[in-house]
Amino acid sequence: MTGDAQGHYAIHNDAGFILVSGTDAVDFLQSLLTANIETLAVGACRPAALLTPQGRVLIDMMIYRQTDTHIYLQTDIARRDDLFARLRRYRLRRPVDLAVAPDISLTLWWGFAENNILSDITLGGSGIFRDPRHACLGYRILASGGSLPSAMDGAHPAPIDAWHARRIAAAIPEGPRDLVPERALMLEAGLDKLGAVDFGKGCYIGQEVTARTFYRGLVKRRLVPIHIAGAPPAPGSDILWQDKIVGSSKTAAPHPDDPQRSVTLGLLKLDDIEAIVAADPHDGAASKPDAAESYGDDLRINDWAATIVLPAWMLPLPKPQKP
Repeated sequence: MTGDAQGHYAIHNDAGFILVSGTDAVDFLQSLLTANIETLAVGACRPAALLTPQGRVLIDMMIYRQTDTHIYLQTDIARRDDLFARLRRYRLRRPVDLAVAPDISLTLWWGFAENNILSDITLGGSGIFRDPRHACLGYRILASGGSLPSAMDGAHPAPIDAWHARRIAAAIPEGPRDLVPERALMLEAGLDKLGAVDFGKGCYIGQEVTARTFYRGLVKRRLVPIHIAGAPPAPGSDILWQDKIVGSSKTAAPHPDDPQRSVTLGLLKLDDIEAIVAADPHDGAASKPDAAESYGDDLRINDWAATIVLPAWMLPLPKPQKP
């Protein structure tokens, strides 16, 4: 879907919010979550996760710092209450207030001429936050009571799948289908390159395993975007290469530029990705610095031809460990 001067927007109906407030809010979250909360500026947002002690993703989320002492956490509705209960368990006697915020809604806004629209808007205070994970994802609007900022006047409504298609094509994981609770690893999903984990901050739950995986180069798999010459596959569909199952699909959506095609994410072993790249040789020279690299001779999903399309931010991929 192409943009225009006002862009497009979609209501995210699967967003649940928790407000963390108080003088100790930053320190409290800094000790629990993977992202660096101290360096998150007022008016900015950042992805993060709560991990198990074994370093597996328990709940992924987006953090919005509205003021110095008011921080919103957003995850999917089904896991919001679980996140709230876990935060309460860790709060103890700290000067932190926790509250579910059911009146807050999330709107996604993308594809507009930013210089013309946002020049006189204060990010964060107006409820408008730039999505830092990828430029194509635009902005995230936090609103109460369904109200939207006047800057969005003239923007065109779009289905939420139109935004998810951009997210998937850009290799941005989100939610329990992409990051299976208690199984997914931060580094396999590339979350270290998206600002969701900070290796220079202090301890947090699961920090030891995550740091060891990073510094010792122990990543074995990688979540990659796959373009398909057909309809979006159901989650869990087999990804085949040379008639061998090499992975399964996760979230999927119609292709952002071609409704006859689709995009999905798949978790593949680095060994298999390396073999797929080696079997589809080209000079690897992208025409633009931010251009993607495409590979996939003999790759198929549901009998449709498919290709792995690696965005520039993912490259170079980690090297698979050799025995």
